[in-house]
Amino acid sequence: MKVNLSAIGYWKINNIGEKYTGDLYLNKEEGGILLYIRIPNNGPIMSYLELPLEIPFITGTTINGAEITLVNCSRISTNSRVGSEEVFGYNAQFMFNGVSFNKEEDIKFSKMTICIPGIIEWGDVSNYISPDLDKEGSLIDLKIVEPVRIYSNENYSISYYLTFSNPFHLMKEEITLKQTPHLIIETQPIQTIEWFIKTANQMKRLIEIAVGVPLNYGSMIVENPEVYYEFDDDEKRIRPLEVFHAYKHALSTKNSTKKIIKHDYLFSLSELRQANFSQWQEIAAIMEPIIELYIDSLYNHNLSISRHFLNMVQALETYHSRRIAYSLHDYKKRVEELVQLRPTPLRKQDREFLLDGSKGFVILRSRLADLLLADYRFVFHTGDFKLVEFPQLIATTRNYYTHYNEKLEDKILKGEDLIIAFHILRNILEFYLLKELGFEEDFIHERTRERIKPIITSNDLRKADKRKNQ
Repeated sequence: MKVNLSAIGYWKINNIGEKYTGDLYLNKEEGGILLYIRIPNNGPIMSYLELPLEIPFITGTTINGAEITLVNCSRISTNSRVGSEEVFGYNAQFMFNGVSFNKEEDIKFSKMTICIPGIIEWGDVSNYISPDLDKEGSLIDLKIVEPVRIYSNENYSISYYLTFSNPFHLMKEEITLKQTPHLIIETQPIQTIEWFIKTANQMKRLIEIAVGVPLNYGSMIVENPEVYYEFDDDEKRIRPLEVFHAYKHALSTKNSTKKIIKHDYLFSLSELRQANFSQWQEIAAIMEPIIELYIDSLYNHNLSISRHFLNMVQALETYHSRRIAYSLHDYKKRVEELVQLRPTPLRKQDREFLLDGSKGFVILRSRLADLLLADYRFVFHTGDFKLVEFPQLIATTRNYYTHYNEKLEDKILKGEDLIIAFHILRNILEFYLLKELGFEEDFIHERTRERIKPIITSNDLRKADKRKNQ
């Protein structure tokens, strides 16, 4: 990452003790924040631990008088220039412009507004609208969108909001209209910047699940009740603080060969409001590796179909292990509870379907069989694959691609069949993702059926084409 010299000033570690000279380097596009503290030294080389390796915060004043606070600073380099100076390099996660906090416990905020580029279509609201047909002489109207509440409890709220440009200088050959999507997080009592980032990350992850691509952060603004403008009439107005941060990651779009369009979304902003965000917060860490595999397969179109297939199988296996039954003991107990839901004549065959092959541990075939049955509350589309054979077919194909056994080559899925199997597996995973997000059962069932319809249509067309050309 390339950084440029931004400021020269004087810095204090945790705002106490000695004041040091230092140079601040920034890369505002990618979130690079580097500080090099310079200590004159004409004697022997200083100890590596002359300054702490990890520093909660560093306050500074530039030579122009601007105040800055750097938060969560980690040592990245140490350079001894014999007979001249010692240079200690630090990387910071956050930089607050225009403020110098006195103590670490003062670095708390009541509100954060953080930009997430690329989600306007998912939000399905706009400040710019087409005017009524009977309104002559106008091509675009402005209708300011109020923040859309996504989630709230007694302690904090999360809203979706669009800022917009309103050009004042109209005597120009080119006028640009721009609107930018943000999350607004407001809390009472005040919280640390880490709390805000954790909460924003959890909501961003939900949006990534919905749109099927990784997202990044743009600009960030925070508010602290103790940082304000004071006017002549003693009126106080909170002064927003601009934050440079290390969570700006420039995403490469070269891996995405198709634009995600509206009907591709697993759920929209208005539908997300029906989910249970607090339920998601409780399991977000457990679900993280599953979400990574899911998004990677949707976003990275340069992966081979076998890699897509393996990602989805691993995601389902991990999900079942983490959220349904880890041990064989727990799984057997679950199976007995499930088969009790079935008519007596069917219990034996269902038990065999769920347990066959699982002796010392729960094998992949059993985990897939359990997911496929969905507690007998939903029937997944499996195309031309027989439902009772599908779990074993998937397990055999996975074992072939991961362990390679020539004897299995004639028994595995290939070509179009492998592609169809991948989409069926993704459909099953999405069903359980919606369930974990707290959507109601009717919505989950309807959306799962909607998501598999294009695959059903494609498969029907393919078979019709084969019949025609026979």
